[in-house]
Amino acid sequence: MKNSTKNIQERQEKILSFLCEKKEMSISELSQTLNVSEMTIRRDCSTLSLRGQINQKKGIITYIEPKSKDNQSSLERINASLGSEAAKFVKDGEIVFMNSSSTALKSLPKLLQKKIYIMTNNLHAADYISENDKATLLMSGGDIVNDHLIMSGDIAKQSFSSMRSDWGIIGCAGLSLEHGISTPYLREAAINKTIIKNSRRLILVANYSKFNSFSNFTIGNIKDIDVLITDTFASGELIAAIRQEGIQVIQVPQL
Repeated sequence: MKNSTKNIQERQEKILSFLCEKKEMSISELSQTLNVSEMTIRRDCSTLSLRGQINQKKGIITYIEPKSKDNQSSLERINASLGSEAAKFVKDGEIVFMNSSSTALKSLPKLLQKKIYIMTNNLHAADYISENDKATLLMSGGDIVNDHLIMSGDIAKQSFSSMRSDWGIIGCAGLSLEHGISTPYLREAAINKTIIKNSRRLILVANYSKFNSFSNFTIGNIKDIDVLITDTFASGELIAAIRQEGIQVIQVPQL
């Protein structure tokens, strides 16, 4: 199919590759280079712009370095929308486990307004506490071995092992059919596995950049997921394969 998801993704990767090399190109130049219409290039560039990967101004397309402020700001907006969507599943009276993921943490503002219990190993969660909260926030305890304020080790693992949650809300560094859900840190991998094991239902929040990617340690399989919450830029092929496993997939539109 001419306009299949795979072809669109490959074309957008080529656009980024050309822009990475030349830093900026016009719509017309990209159209001629890729041998597609200017309308097609404009649609692709609109998508890439929403992702924070390029800038558009008067027909000139400029590459944004992956670690630039604009790119990170775009991902922050996406992650915030995924976190807010995850919070909708949780009802009063329930228990939630949350891992150290910054994306999972984006669900906290909404969760704290519910009469629930939340346990996490991310000390940054304390930054979200206010006097109007209805939720009870529990810290797992454990060792802090870096400057990310993430608790791990036997104490943290025991905290998550001592109870069962209604929901686990986790993020990841990579998601693929072959390797499942993965994380870069060995000490946190043990905690994440415990959260998955002791959660009755699991929500994975993962933006498009995590798809078809693998980090150092597998923490769970695709079939461990009950609900996948992602954005509209995520790989259509992987989403289709995940849905075939009976997993609910929600793609949150980006404004």
